[in-house]
Amino acid sequence: MKKYDVVGLGLATLDILALTPRLPNSNDCFPIAALEMQGGGPVATALVALARLGASCNYLGSLANDDTVQQIVSELHDNSIETNHCPQRDSGVSSASVILVEQSNGQRAILFQKSTTTDLQPEEVPIDLILSAKAIHLDGFFTPAALYAARIARQNGVLVSFDGGAGELMWDDLTQLLPLVDILVVAKKFAQQTTGELDPLEAGPALLKEYQNQQVVITDGEHGSWYWDADSYFHQPAFSVDVVDTTGAGDTFHGAYLYACLQPEWSPTYRLKFASAVAALKCTQLGGRKGIPSLAETLAFIELREQEQKQQ
Repeated sequence: MKKYDVVGLGLATLDILALTPRLPNSNDCFPIAALEMQGGGPVATALVALARLGASCNYLGSLANDDTVQQIVSELHDNSIETNHCPQRDSGVSSASVILVEQSNGQRAILFQKSTTTDLQPEEVPIDLILSAKAIHLDGFFTPAALYAARIARQNGVLVSFDGGAGELMWDDLTQLLPLVDILVVAKKFAQQTTGELDPLEAGPALLKEYQNQQVVITDGEHGSWYWDADSYFHQPAFSVDVVDTTGAGDTFHGAYLYACLQPEWSPTYRLKFASAVAALKCTQLGGRKGIPSLAETLAFIELREQEQKQQ
């Protein structure tokens, strides 16, 4: 079995994005500034970020047999992400979204179609594939399969990373999955709903105590992110950039942060700074993936910002 840095098990979708002067009213017809078609989904976009930074990746999820999935898979392959263990279904449609982004302020309206194909099942998770990875990355979709993969990973020393990004508790088995997670990175709303603590400074320690993760990160968009482990806590401000679209920013952050965690010489503070930089650069272009930078671009951006800070 080939070795991978990361195996991602979760959602892959197709996003159709329009950069519009305003959100439409009924029966409106007007020109838009840009139209993009890009892959989406929390795990799939995180894998694209990992791959662009230099990680070797494999995506695992069930696929519908339709035209949309051909575009989804093609983009993953274009980013050197393998899909050779994905079961393909004969019925159902793929997940897809139409995302309208206001040009003046980045506000969005999202219309989505859920996949109607059968979820990935635990027996369809190849044990050898999980064991081939340094880490697995999960987003809570295909929950029984995710639980199975997480248990196999934890029993065999493979890191488990979890994206709690949407702030919606989508499944009943959450409390079974979270204790299996080593790297827990969640949005502020997710942390609030899970712990009942409105203040991130209270929610982070509560998550760490309850689920005994190696590390917990809470993200909050332009307000930055917070980090906790057994010995330390700190806050990372968000980088200021000219924002075009925040679609996929959280997914990109998760991928970049996991990449950083796989670099043994990087400190927690640098890991969070790195992930924040990757997510910020993504936001400078339309769509969840077009703006994801390379490793060299990210390091140059961080160096430039550090130089600017020293000159102030």
